[in-house]
Amino acid sequence: MDRHSMYKILTSVLLLQTAGIAHAYTISPSYQNVTEALAAPPVEPAPSFEGSARIGSITRQAGGDIYRLDLSRAIPLTQLKVKPQAGRVRIIETVLVTDKNERIPVKTLTNVTVAATDAALVSENLNPNAIIAVIEIKAEAMGGDATLDVKAVSSKEAPQLTLREELSCKQKIDPILKDGLDTVQKWASRVEGSAPGSIQEKYTIQEFNKYVNYFITTLKSGKPSYASTEYTLVLLNFFTERYNASREGSALELGYKTMATETFSSLLTSIQSDQPCRNVTSEGLINIALDFQKKYETVKSDSRAGKLYEMMITEIGKVIPAQYRRELATKNYDFRAADTEGNKYYKSYTTSKPESILKATQRDMSLAAYAVAEKALLQEVKQMDNEQRYQLIVEFQTKYNDPTHFHQETMMKYLLILSEQGTLFRIYISK
Repeated sequence: MDRHSMYKILTSVLLLQTAGIAHAYTISPSYQNVTEALAAPPVEPAPSFEGSARIGSITRQAGGDIYRLDLSRAIPLTQLKVKPQAGRVRIIETVLVTDKNERIPVKTLTNVTVAATDAALVSENLNPNAIIAVIEIKAEAMGGDATLDVKAVSSKEAPQLTLREELSCKQKIDPILKDGLDTVQKWASRVEGSAPGSIQEKYTIQEFNKYVNYFITTLKSGKPSYASTEYTLVLLNFFTERYNASREGSALELGYKTMATETFSSLLTSIQSDQPCRNVTSEGLINIALDFQKKYETVKSDSRAGKLYEMMITEIGKVIPAQYRRELATKNYDFRAADTEGNKYYKSYTTSKPESILKATQRDMSLAAYAVAEKALLQEVKQMDNEQRYQLIVEFQTKYNDPTHFHQETMMKYLLILSEQGTLFRIYISK
């Protein structure tokens, strides 16, 4: 056999051996992987149940309206989905209300606009530990009629949603109260035109009192309606002025005082109970109190109107800090934002007149914001380098030396946190 033939034979043998080895090497692991895959337990997806409801005829009024969806049984929700069935909707705010009446904002479904032609808006993943009883959506139709489909998703069971239409904030009773007040005024005028001690006076007083009571009953009724904040304030000022102008000891004086105090009580109760239609912010409450204070300053402090305005300002002042703390809890302020809030109200406190009825309120609001700032700083300082800490120490040392504009105790707490004097800080705040 010549050399060339031998070379061809050897080459063929080598190729056959290489293919056999490659075949054995490839097939065996493939068989093992299939066996392992068949033996592995299947991964079950997390259960997901949906329930839906429709909000029809969404208001086109600027600022929108609040719509509430009740869950027939309070359960945890994992997600919300919203999509207009028709038209275009601006979702101003979405809030979940727990079975303990805690309010949880849904950030993804706040201040957003969606049209029927768009894909459904999906919320962020919701807190699985919160037991939700109500979904509250503030919405406004943009440019025409609109309806909104809302889907709630839960890992427990299908949520059963019912639209609580009767609580729509469109159902104001301002016109009904105005008619009632016109009747009260008619009989008040007749009382004033009657001779003292006459049968005519007794009859007109009887009718006046009857319609005063009817007005109060309407104002405080349990009907699915409410008096607007704006008209309530008009009523309060009117009743206070009439109370002050009425003859002391007369039926008119008592009637107007009763209407003023009952109207104010109704306003305050609705604010404290977080009535959706009485959505007054802490800033709004401050403006109401300041308006009352201006009127208080135009009358004698010892007059009947002066005492009534003083009472209303004081009571509103007591409510404002609690309302402000609730707002702070939902805003997720970082250190700088919360400190700015604290400085704003501390400056109002230090620059207001000593006799200002709201002085204590402004102090309490500044302390509430500073408390949030301290908590935020305790977390943020962990991420700071030495240079960042030093710059903040310089800044707050300067502010500590300026008690007119900055709260010294809080500035010192900041300095202790920034300088890492943990032991000293604990001793300081325990005093």
